[in-house]
Amino acid sequence: MFQFLMQHQFWTAVVLYWIYSAAVSSMPDPAANMNPGYIWLYRFLHTIAGNLSIAFSGKIPGLKTLVLLLAIPLLLVTPACAMHYSVHPGALNPADSAAYDTLLIAESTIDQARLDLNSGELPAGAKPALDALVESYNIARDSWLTYRGAISSNAPADLYLSQLNQNLTDLAGAIRTLEEAK
Repeated sequence: MFQFLMQHQFWTAVVLYWIYSAAVSSMPDPAANMNPGYIWLYRFLHTIAGNLSIAFSGKIPGLKTLVLLLAIPLLLVTPACAMHYSVHPGALNPADSAAYDTLLIAESTIDQARLDLNSGELPAGAKPALDALVESYNIARDSWLTYRGAISSNAPADLYLSQLNQNLTDLAGAIRTLEEAK
């Protein structure tokens, strides 16, 4: 539920404002002989609700420009809410699944580079980059298997996760190096 609210912060704020406004509007009007604390609370809450209403109604000069400027980044980020990462079946957690994806990408890059090497399409200068990629892939795969083993045996996996992240970062760098060498 919390993740849903964080992904839809704007609509969460709108709903919370609506609830707040309804709660403030339903407060009974204070009588002259009521507790001064209630009178103060009543006026305070109505002042906040009124100021928010004014801000949302567009009576503040320059607010439409400010809202437009603030809405542009919101509109650019909104499609990110629609994209959700699908964890692979059999993955132990999202980090395990993402590491598996990275290894699959590296493996297909290696396979394609080997085909290019055999067909003569890979430049001779790219061979050391391919060798470095294969070595980095093997290290990252071993690190991934170690991490999976730690998760499976309920061992503390934080150290293994940080090592896996470093190895995957190195692997991504090796892929970029090979692509640049092509």
